[in-house]
Amino acid sequence: MAITFHALAYAGLQVVWGPLSTRWGRVRVLVLSTAIAAGANLASAAAPDMVSFLVARTISGGAFAATFAAVLTYFGDTLPLERRPAAMSNLASATALGLALGTLISGAVATWTSWRWIFAGFAVVTAVMAWAISRLPDPAGGSDEPILPQVSRLLRNRWALAVCALTALEGFLLIGVFNLLPVALQQAGTDVFLSGLSTSAFGVAVVVLSQVMKLFVARLPAWLFVVLGGSCAALAFVVLVWQVSAPAVLLGAALMGAGWAFAHTTLQTWMTDAAAGTRALGMTLFSISLMLGGAVGAAVGSAAAGKHAFPALFAVAIAASIVFTLVGGLSRSRYRVQGG
Repeated sequence: MAITFHALAYAGLQVVWGPLSTRWGRVRVLVLSTAIAAGANLASAAAPDMVSFLVARTISGGAFAATFAAVLTYFGDTLPLERRPAAMSNLASATALGLALGTLISGAVATWTSWRWIFAGFAVVTAVMAWAISRLPDPAGGSDEPILPQVSRLLRNRWALAVCALTALEGFLLIGVFNLLPVALQQAGTDVFLSGLSTSAFGVAVVVLSQVMKLFVARLPAWLFVVLGGSCAALAFVVLVWQVSAPAVLLGAALMGAGWAFAHTTLQTWMTDAAAGTRALGMTLFSISLMLGGAVGAAVGSAAAGKHAFPALFAVAIAASIVFTLVGGLSRSRYRVQGG
């Protein structure tokens, strides 16, 4: 229940932080939201009962809702377009490493001490991050322009909406369906530990290929990375249609991680340019699109799991991956950079 409340707040509060980022500036919003998250983590560690714990986790999710969109917007504000792909690759690597290390360290702490120390540690780290973020310059600052005209411009921006549609499809495949892989393995008779271990190849692939990608991203066209990402996803689901076993899921998860490294970082960079005039709101819409796609994928995947219909799910995912590859690659090849 705590995870559900955290996720709902994370999804819902993005629509609040986006406009605030436009009005107050990226750094101020990041400092405020991170400080709130630090307090919520401390409250989680000290929670005397379940109700208090749920309230604290909900506040934490709502606070962290500001993070990704504001960070992506900050990259767009402070980095020229040619430097953004490398920054996006570093962000992808840092995110994958953070998730992996967080899971590992949290498990060790919970095993050897108390779960309360996990959240206490998060509170300290988050407080330090709030202080570090406060030292950053904020060249974009805030804006006095009303929000509604910006929303109107964003909703008339066909390229921004196209990127968000592709992002939603990516979320469907590489978040929603991907998260059902351990369930598919368990239905095939694999134990829980090995099921989770097999899917860890996703994070390893993201870290490695995000850094490798930095060596070539300035010399190759952006549409090629979208095509590579979609092709890796399609190949992953072909493997899973053929067989659901620990080795197959290991390979499939690695291919999905490669798809994420190639395609997602490219979509992020693309959106920072396509929505340059309304970047804070644009990156918020980008994040919401990714989460909505993931939620739909998870719902469809859960329905497939209930009917033991994973082959059909993976077949649909192959078709969706092909659509993503063709439409995404063609669209990116036709896009003309604004340089914003």
